[in-house]
Amino acid sequence: MDEDEPTVRSTRDVKAKSAELSRELLRVIDLEGDLNPPGTVVGLCGDRDADKFYRINNFWSIAGATVTDLRKTMVRLKENLPRAGWDIASYGPARSQAQQLTLVANYRDDKFSVHIEALEPSPNGRERTLLYVGLTSACYQAPEGQKTGY
Repeated sequence: MDEDEPTVRSTRDVKAKSAELSRELLRVIDLEGDLNPPGTVVGLCGDRDADKFYRINNFWSIAGATVTDLRKTMVRLKENLPRAGWDIASYGPARSQAQQLTLVANYRDDKFSVHIEALEPSPNGRERTLLYVGLTSACYQAPEGQKTGY
């Protein structure tokens, strides 16, 4: 995502786009489990003025699917997201001890990126599977006279 020149756009519009993309991602994911609904927050853009510049973060998860279904979902995302307007930036095991499967993709039409992790049960304490989704916009600038809401 290009962070150099933030586009002027209202937080309401970017939140609406974030919700729309989350719904589309959920449709592609198509995973049975316990949905922890999206939580949308206005975030900072590094050291830029928080009254003018913002990003929208949308985080949610699905817990309790089978390991097989979780793995199939990640493959389905890798195969189907490009047809839905996403460019896959990375796909594979994380560089962590757990080496959970991760996918990072950027949306072509708007400045959004998604980070998805497939967390499997582990002997260290995770009892259930968890598909974690973090959707983040690029930095935007609030229109003149509007505050970011941060």
